Amino acid sequence: MDLKMLCVVVLFVLVSFSPCDTLENLVSFEIKTSIDCPADGQSGNGYWNVNNKAEVPRCVLKCYEGFEPDRCHVLRRIKPETWNRDIPHCVKKSWIPWGTMAKAGVAVAAGAGAVAAAPVVLSAVGFTSAGVAAGSIAAGLQGPAVASGSLFALLQSAGAAGLTTGTQAGVFSWVTAVTGAVSTFFGGEACEAG
Repeated sequence: MDLKMLCVVVLFVLVSFSPCDTLENLVSFEIKTSIDCPADGQSGNGYWNVNNKAEVPRCVLKCYEGFEPDRCHVLRRIKPETWNRDIPHCVKKSWIPWGTMAKAGVAVAAGAGAVAAAPVVLSAVGFTSAGVAAGSIAAGLQGPAVASGSLFALLQSAGAAGLTTGTQAGVFSWVTAVTGAVSTFFGGEACEAG
């Protein structure tokens, strides 16, 4: 490096430093090596890897074959020995994906609950076995002429005769699919890709 370049660098550093900056503001908590990760880069059944390519350096837990992280495997340092989330550990991989099974169980329970609740809900809004209940929500929705095959006619038929097996299957499938999609989207801890 020649003398002119060195002078430019020194001048830049001097101009960049503000006398108002405190030492705490100047110290950076960037992660440089895996030793800067939890447990000095070691983890039972795995190890910590450093990703300095991201805008903010991060530690990524890598588990050995047959093991998986028990929670989000990406950490960012906030300050020394303080992380943005709980520190994960490598645990033995289960042959049953319990997280997926729990979401499926919730979706199936919601679908079954919807099928069981449908007759009660229909009756509560006024679609009864004796016809449309006077003064009910259904009576307020009923027009002077109800077309065959309309939503109102279908709901009245279901209230009077009960749900057919096909309708029960449709309600179950629709509610299960929506519940599964919502639980997948909102469920679990958000974790950035490692």
